[in-house]
Amino acid sequence: MTGPSEPVMPQAVDDLDEPVPEPPPAPAPPPAPAPPPAPEPAPAPEPEPAGRVFGPVHELFTVKPRDDVNMQALASALLYLARARLETMLTDTASAARAENEVNGAKVWPLEYLPSKTPPPVNPVVESAPLALRASALLAPTKPELAPFLPYIFGKTVIVRTKEDAHTFRRSSKGKGVKIVALDGEVIDADGAFGGPSRVFTAQQQGPRFAIGA
Repeated sequence: MTGPSEPVMPQAVDDLDEPVPEPPPAPAPPPAPAPPPAPEPAPAPEPEPAGRVFGPVHELFTVKPRDDVNMQALASALLYLARARLETMLTDTASAARAENEVNGAKVWPLEYLPSKTPPPVNPVVESAPLALRASALLAPTKPELAPFLPYIFGKTVIVRTKEDAHTFRRSSKGKGVKIVALDGEVIDADGAFGGPSRVFTAQQQGPRFAIGA
């Protein structure tokens, strides 16, 4: 005979509620690739020119040939009248003039500052007897847009052959209030004054640094 069975001990409650172990954490995702380096900025474009620089006056005009006057004397008279303006740099805009002045320190004259854009007349003859020629119409510009500058170099000045012609023209109705220069050296101011060293010119007295058209 078998002996009496041992009593079954009830299982502890703690053993029945044993926690379920948590799953291990998921591995971290690999780091995102670094973005490619930004391209270097393109160099800034060169600024557009603010305008055109035409050059010095003495290079921008030529004396028109004539067969009724001594051309060498005519060139001397025009040099006498233009004088320091021959070195002035012409530009089309004030911006270009300022830039040229800052770079080269040159005296500049922008065409946009001219009060009038009217060119001189094509025919320079003011009077045929005695021959009187409008100085501003005796030169040809290298570019048409430069023509309005000529009246601001020479004004209403008239050139004649001789001092006798100068006084004859002065007494005419067209000679009042006009500066007159004779190719033999006489100069009559617009107010009628003449004589003295300041109102006589010769090629030797000029000693120009530049020739018109060169």
